[in-house]
Amino acid sequence: MNSLIIQAIKKADQIRTQLGLNMSEPMDIFNSCYKLGINVRFLNINMEGMYISHEDPTKSNILISNLRPLPRRIYTCAHELGHHVFGHGSKIDNLTDDERKEASYDDEEFLVDVFAGMLLMPIFGVQLEFAKRGWKPNNANPLQFYIIACIFGTGYSALITHCKMNRLIDNIKAKELLKTQPGKILESILGKAVVKSHFKFIDEYSPVSVIDLEVTNLLILPKGFRVEGTHIEKHLETDYGAVYIAKHPGIVRAISFDYSRSYFIRIQNFEYVGLAENRHLET
Repeated sequence: MNSLIIQAIKKADQIRTQLGLNMSEPMDIFNSCYKLGINVRFLNINMEGMYISHEDPTKSNILISNLRPLPRRIYTCAHELGHHVFGHGSKIDNLTDDERKEASYDDEEFLVDVFAGMLLMPIFGVQLEFAKRGWKPNNANPLQFYIIACIFGTGYSALITHCKMNRLIDNIKAKELLKTQPGKILESILGKAVVKSHFKFIDEYSPVSVIDLEVTNLLILPKGFRVEGTHIEKHLETDYGAVYIAKHPGIVRAISFDYSRSYFIRIQNFEYVGLAENRHLET
C-alpha cells in the first residue's frame, strides 16, 4: 500500500505542475480535465461515473452522474482522471463508497482514490487553510472542517477521510466528526429557516475567486458583500453572513462593499446534462 500511496502522490504533484498549479491552491477539476484534453460530460445515469479510454488520449471521455451532489461529482471526476493518467483503461464506477464490496476495491481503485484526494486536497494546502484561521485539525469542530472542504470543492466526509489517512487527525477524531452530517451543520447556521440542500460556506479567509454552485444550492458569504443580478436570491442574514439560494444558471459577481474582494459565482442548472465546459450557460 505504501508504494501505491507514493505513486499517487507523485502523479498528483506531476499533474498539478503540468497545469501550472502550486501545492496549496484549490483547483477546478472540470477545467483541468479540459486543459488536459479530456472531455467531461454529465449524464442522468444511476452510477458514480465512467472513464472511457481511447487509443488517442485526446478522445478519452469521463462521464459523471448528475444525480450526485456537486462535491461528489468533483471527487468522482478526479477519480476517473486517475484511471486516465495511470493508463488503466475503461472503467465503470457504479457503486457508492458504502456499497462498494471489499473484493472489488482493488489496487487500481485504491491508487486512484488516493490520487484524487491528493490532487484535490494537497496536504500543504489543507494545513495552510487550517493554520491561517488559527485552527488545528485535531481540535477543529464540524463547521470548521466543512469550511475547509468548501475551499477545495470536496465533500465533508472526503476531507475527514483524507486528513485521517494523512495523519492530520486520528481515528477517534474522525469518528467524532463523522457523527455530524452536513445537514446538521446547516441547521446550526439557519435554525428554523433551514433549507434542505447542499450548501457552500465561504469565509473571509477563503482563497477562492470562483464559486461553483448548482441551482437549489445555498451559498453563505461573509458580511459586507453585495451580489449582482438575480441568479441568486438572498434567503436570510445570519451571524456568519448572508445566505443565498441559487435560482438560475449563469455567472454573476459578488463584490465587497469596499471593493477589496470579489467572487465570480458560476451556477449550473439542476441535474445539468451536457459537456462540463458548458454547464454555466443560461439555457
